[in-house]
Amino acid sequence: MGKVTQVLIMVAVLLAVAAVAVGAQSASPPAVGASGTVSKQCYSDPCHGSAKNETIYERIGDRKSDNIRGNGRNDRLHANTYSKDTDQVYAHGGGTNYLYVNDGDTLDGAIGGRGYDYCYVDATVEAADTCDRVRVR
Repeated sequence: MGKVTQVLIMVAVLLAVAAVAVGAQSASPPAVGASGTVSKQCYSDPCHGSAKNETIYERIGDRKSDNIRGNGRNDRLHANTYSKDTDQVYAHGGGTNYLYVNDGDTLDGAIGGRGYDYCYVDATVEAADTCDRVRVR
């Protein structure tokens, strides 16, 4: 087998592994009424959601603190990809929301709102008493 063929095979394997990792990162229990969910990448701080069901992701890069405010019902707020930052995620608007701040540090905050909120954290200190269900990961 030639070197070029070996390199192409390795690249294909790495792409497949990366795709599985991204899928696993996004996997979580389905939100009640989650059909029609819109995905949004944050590029500014603070980052505001709309009245729609949304999946909102923090800004790209370590050491970038984020304030993410979901305003719809049944939102998924992800501040769990990058670490060494102080992220705050807020669920507004009711419904069943999922707040993720389990990024490997204990500097973040998950603040629930009306409705039922699941908060995924690195330590219980990151979950406000407005979280209805806290999961330490």
